[in-house]
Amino acid sequence: MLLTHAVAVAQETPTSPPAQTPAEPAAAASASGLPGPFKAGRGVVGEGEVLVDSSGSLTFEQVRSKFDAGEGQAIEPQRIMPMGGGGALWYRLALPAVSAPTPLMLTVPHPNMDSVDLYRPSAAALGGPWELLRSGDQIPVAQWPVRHLTPAFELSLQPGEPRRTYLRVAHNYPISVPWQLSDPQSFHEQSKESHLLLGVYIGLVLLIAMMSAMHAVSWRDSIHLFFAGYVLVVAAGQLALTGLGGEFLWPGSAWWNDTAPVALTMTTAALLHLFLRQMVVDRDAPWLTRGLLAMTLIGAGILAVFLVIGNKSSFNLATPYYVGSMAVYLSVAGWYVWRRPMVGVWVLAAMACLTVGSVFPILRTQGLLPLGVATQYGAQIGAAFEIPLLLVALYLRSREKRDNQARVGALTRADPLTGVGNHRVLLQRLDSLLLRQQRDPGAGAVVRVRLGNAIDIRQEYGMETAQSAVVQAGACITSVAQEGDTVARHRDGDFVLVLQGHLTREQLTDIGQRLIARGLSESPGLPPNTVLQLKVAVAVAPFQVADATLLLHSLGAVLGELAGRSGTAMRFVNAVNGAETRSAPAAASAPQQRADEAETVIEA
Repeated sequence: MLLTHAVAVAQETPTSPPAQTPAEPAAAASASGLPGPFKAGRGVVGEGEVLVDSSGSLTFEQVRSKFDAGEGQAIEPQRIMPMGGGGALWYRLALPAVSAPTPLMLTVPHPNMDSVDLYRPSAAALGGPWELLRSGDQIPVAQWPVRHLTPAFELSLQPGEPRRTYLRVAHNYPISVPWQLSDPQSFHEQSKESHLLLGVYIGLVLLIAMMSAMHAVSWRDSIHLFFAGYVLVVAAGQLALTGLGGEFLWPGSAWWNDTAPVALTMTTAALLHLFLRQMVVDRDAPWLTRGLLAMTLIGAGILAVFLVIGNKSSFNLATPYYVGSMAVYLSVAGWYVWRRPMVGVWVLAAMACLTVGSVFPILRTQGLLPLGVATQYGAQIGAAFEIPLLLVALYLRSREKRDNQARVGALTRADPLTGVGNHRVLLQRLDSLLLRQQRDPGAGAVVRVRLGNAIDIRQEYGMETAQSAVVQAGACITSVAQEGDTVARHRDGDFVLVLQGHLTREQLTDIGQRLIARGLSESPGLPPNTVLQLKVAVAVAPFQVADATLLLHSLGAVLGELAGRSGTAMRFVNAVNGAETRSAPAAASAPQQRADEAETVIEA
């Protein structure tokens, strides 16, 4: 969208038809070289002669005299003609000879032309008056002979027309003017196709703007709302540059149709600096944010000059600003790749597409390239790639930001050493379980686990190994948990496993035995022959305690008793009154190599 379609300085054109003149020679042979009734098809490039009016002050009669004197040059469609500075181009058109009245459409396929005036003999009779049809940005699109994206005229060729047709074109920078002839049916078919493609393009841009606005709300990230505004300005600029805006949105305003392409393009360029500033803001690079803000203010200043004084005074400032902006875009994107590769590479790709697409229109405005697909639609093509790439970059940026926030939030809910839930999470889960038991008394169980030999490991191997042992104990408990269960750590260092569902005593016994056996298995993270002696207290539903604190206290009291019993590793607790019930001891299996330490006694 960074398209340097600068538009017109006002040119003086006749307001009334010129005086009658002697008849001219008959029209030349068909420009297409087709014999018989002429059929232009889709855009046959016209032929004839061209005359440069450097001052823009020649009258119609003077121009005709110069053509008659042989001062005209043969038209070369791709030749870049000198324009700007108030000058104009005059064309004497070699319309085809026809054997019957033939309707044709004459078009100048170049949007945002300052003025395009067509002089046609209004009657085939000798000495008849001349008809002046005017188009271009100096008059509202609603008053054009044909309301279209670009200047167009309806012609009706008559057999043996005695006089030529003339075309006057004015613009504010050098361009090529490949005027074309089409039959009406082909013209309207091509017009429908152009409007369809441009409509799809604008529709996709508006869809992206809507998606960005929704992302701003769902992700609570204001940069998406900023991007949505930027995309809307891009869409408005494309409407102005392609002629859709003048045809449908502001057909009655000649001033805005003339001003909008440059004004909206300049606004887009300045906003892109501001958008990049919001995206790459970094407390370690204040110079970068200040530089991007300065570029935005410079663009706003040039825009103000353009709106107040006129494009003739500011056009020489616009092109250097565009070129400088593209250099800044690429430099900032390259720096961003270095800082944040995953997001930066998408931003760099977007800026590269924008730059490549915008180079061709800039070269056209400088008179270095003729009118063509790349020079006329390069910016639109570049924007068609730029906007989705920036959307992907924003998505990745927001995802990283969301993940960072989630990690920060997790720190307030996780035990910093083991990564399991902290004491606050434990109380929340237990409160939820007790509340659920009011509806389903038989659901759930609570297992409190203590590392019985933690003090011995610390005294023998030091604090670092003791912490590794705690981490390994947490891993053992997590390994027996299933989806929906919660593993958390009490503030005194014990682990608590909150189990969901209806569990029998046999199932809980199996869980406890597997947990104890995992602790007695040697771990690669601990010194050789070092095992974890886990003590386990289990509370089975239904719980009839007042709150989670009392339940935890009951389990902790049982673990305190188990600490003094080397042969007992697990006990069930009667959570009705806080007292444990006892039954005959039973041996639990353990690894053979640690059989003397693996004996597990379960009292029920």
